[in-house]
Amino acid sequence: MVNMDESERRVEQHIAKGDTDAAVKLLYKMILQYAREKKFSKAEQLRERLLEVDPMALNEIIGSAEIIEEGKSQSLDPIHMAIWSGLYDTLSTEEKNELYYSMKDAILGINQPVFLQGKLNTNLYFINQGQLKVIYQDKAGDVLLNTLGAGQLAGQEHFFSNTVCTTSLITLTNVNLKYLEKDALLRWKKEFPNLEQQLSDYCDGFQTVTELLQTKKMDRRALKRVKISDKGLFKLLNRAGEPIGKSFKGDLSDISVGGLSFEIRISKEETARLLLGRRINVAFNYSKSIPNIIIDQNGVIVGVYPYPFEDYSIHVKFDKMLDKSVIDAIQRA
Repeated sequence: MVNMDESERRVEQHIAKGDTDAAVKLLYKMILQYAREKKFSKAEQLRERLLEVDPMALNEIIGSAEIIEEGKSQSLDPIHMAIWSGLYDTLSTEEKNELYYSMKDAILGINQPVFLQGKLNTNLYFINQGQLKVIYQDKAGDVLLNTLGAGQLAGQEHFFSNTVCTTSLITLTNVNLKYLEKDALLRWKKEFPNLEQQLSDYCDGFQTVTELLQTKKMDRRALKRVKISDKGLFKLLNRAGEPIGKSFKGDLSDISVGGLSFEIRISKEETARLLLGRRINVAFNYSKSIPNIIIDQNGVIVGVYPYPFEDYSIHVKFDKMLDKSVIDAIQRA
């Protein structure tokens, strides 16, 4: 095993004595060692030093570059590469390595913010595992715009422009992701002039926050809501659709073929926010119509709106739409 600290001192000694050949040979040997150890950043630093010591040592300069790139290619995470094959398959080997090794890793627990509405965060996030919720906060409360999972991006709008975050991104489960910092774009301009555009083109294939907000407003207008006054029984569900915790009751407010809203009392705002994006079962027997209407639907909580005195309005989107005749019967009753 090469003693790297001692070797670096010897390189400087060779240079001081004017023995360039010896310095080049030792630098090349150290680069190979660092590449084998997957310490690519250090290997590249020494290659820059090699260029300074002897710009004409072409065999060593070219050979070390090839060895570093080959080492990088062999060390790419196969799971990540499979998830993002649609992006990496459009890149050259050098661009692929540059993109991958420009990313940083993050592992987050449940209910942790990735970025927050109104704050500055210019990172681009690549989700490898887990689920997250995209939340928009308006004057009325929190609205769930979308849930994201493996193979989806987040943050592309503020990565390619200079704007604050228009939404918040919060983890729903444990999450494994990679992220790219904005300063990578400046670094690429000289060595990888096409990489930014290729990445931008790939990001264009994903729905933007602006489009999500427009869709949400259309959803709100599209489905007719009917007032309803009754009690409902609610159960939170895990990802497999199984009930977790105890059932709780709430006062139904309105209903449409696509979902309903109900009111409950929650003492802590943070507890209310935790409900957003959670899966839920809704069950009630509406006895005011003839015959009785029995509702037993699974869905997701897409809105949490505070009322005075610790009351909250919870909005649920059904997995499957109700028949229009059900809403008509409730309206007649």
